[in-house]
Amino acid sequence: MHITTRSYRDGRVIDKDFPLAELSQRLKDDTTTLWVDLDDVEPMTLDDIAEELHLHPLAVEDVLGSHERAKMVRYPTHLFLTLYAVRAPEDSTKHMERREIGIFVTRNVVVTVRRNASFDIDRAREAWEAQPTLLAEGAVSILWAIIDLTVDSHFDTIQTLDERLAELEEQLFAEDNDDDNIRHNAYRLHKHVLTLHRLALPTREIVTAILNRSQPPLPGVIIPYFQDVYDHTLRVTDWSDTLRDLVSTVIDTNLSIQSNNMNLVMKKLSGWAAIIAVPTLITGYFGMNVPYPTATEQIGVIISGVLIALSSVGLYIMFKKNNWL
Repeated sequence: MHITTRSYRDGRVIDKDFPLAELSQRLKDDTTTLWVDLDDVEPMTLDDIAEELHLHPLAVEDVLGSHERAKMVRYPTHLFLTLYAVRAPEDSTKHMERREIGIFVTRNVVVTVRRNASFDIDRAREAWEAQPTLLAEGAVSILWAIIDLTVDSHFDTIQTLDERLAELEEQLFAEDNDDDNIRHNAYRLHKHVLTLHRLALPTREIVTAILNRSQPPLPGVIIPYFQDVYDHTLRVTDWSDTLRDLVSTVIDTNLSIQSNNMNLVMKKLSGWAAIIAVPTLITGYFGMNVPYPTATEQIGVIISGVLIALSSVGLYIMFKKNNWL
């Protein structure tokens, strides 16, 4: 378990890495904003913090669990959020990388809970500490930086997925394309887009709720920053909707191309079968074990040979002209 602590006043760091035992005393100072980050937290440690900050047991249970959906819940003494930063896997055969963070927000304290340092909280910390004017507004500025980092990861991921879709479209109409590989990649890409959409959509709802239903209302100086985040969430969700439809189109197009290729093969086989059938008919006629004109004469062999050659060549020319062969 790794614990990071910071104390801020007027947008500047006044203390860092103080022990959790001092949390109770520091809470008495209303002029400071406290941040506590717990990486791979032990349940007993979180229980102690929950008791000190009056965190709801259900929120504590959620943060200790796994695979919670992205959400924000209002409790009488605090807000609780679950967010997911994401990253597209370098190997398309692997699952989308999801990095979960749980956030408790009280009047002047923010507690973040992570697992295995997967969520890059240092980037968020650098963002909020680089904005002293915002940081002076308190805990809401820390919340903004974390949500902004989360949404940025969504935006970077959707861009990567869009680039992979473009590559897939190029492969689709290449002369040496691999149908099985395209189909597998398309289904994996479709799954990645759906995963991102399921995480981005509730994140947009969270930002909407913060903008419209915050109690007390957001400080005026920070509203534009949350609106900017909201614009990014809109772009990600709209982009993911479009991308999902495009991937479905690629899948359908690939199936149509395979069907057309099969029809071409069947058309060619039918043409060759017709070319073979006519000579078979002629040889069958001249091979009948009954008397007929030229049956026992050499001219019969010549006639049958000429008929076979003319019919075969004629059918080949006709099918080739009509693009059957």
